[in-house]
Amino acid sequence: MISVCLASHNGDKYIHEQIDSILSQLQLQDELIIVDDCSEDSTVDIVLGFADARIRVLQNETRLGHVQSFARAISETRGEHIFLADQDDIWPSGRLKLMYRSLQTEKYEAIAGNFTAIAASGKTLPRHQHSLKANQSNHRWTNLGGILLGRRAYYGCAMGFNRSLKTLILPIPKWVESHDLWIAMIANTRNTMGHIEECVLIKREHGNNLSSPTRRPWPIIIKSRCKMIASEVIALNRVRRLKPYSGK
Repeated sequence: MISVCLASHNGDKYIHEQIDSILSQLQLQDELIIVDDCSEDSTVDIVLGFADARIRVLQNETRLGHVQSFARAISETRGEHIFLADQDDIWPSGRLKLMYRSLQTEKYEAIAGNFTAIAASGKTLPRHQHSLKANQSNHRWTNLGGILLGRRAYYGCAMGFNRSLKTLILPIPKWVESHDLWIAMIANTRNTMGHIEECVLIKREHGNNLSSPTRRPWPIIIKSRCKMIASEVIALNRVRRLKPYSGK
């Protein structure tokens, strides 16, 4: 069984196209868990309009933010393999099969791929300068260093992981700014993060989505890096509790 987690908030402009692209790749036994973070537009109505038994909608009573909304979605999963999705993006055909096949190997508990970025108009944007390379897979310290330096393009919407990581990922500390990098830290600390160079996502970047890259002031960057170091300490402590990964 495959579980897909999507956190939504005021996403009525693009979410229908994204859900269509996800459902077309799921089997009947799979699930799409959508946690809506107090949308004030027609997002929930659009989701419910699919009337698809594979979709489970959970509505937050108060704003949790995107990180804790994803944490809630992950906590509700029942599948052996878990994938994350953003409300504005599009899953290209064959994406799920490619990533699922990679997770079926005995080397990886998590897999991350690259993406093609498009503007709101649909125009293709320049390729990310720090695209993931397959030969960086299972390079624990290099990848962790890359995360701290902002040189690893880990996006949750282009990642998937096995259920074996769920107990390490949750709970996500309240002060964590990026669930994407938190999950990547956990998997790399376990030395079970795999990279695939193929495009697994069409990522729509616009003024309203949370993960669009913008240059932040240095004091904020330094504070963020300090939080990442603290996150890695927690990740190391959690990983030490479990035996090394020995395959599926």
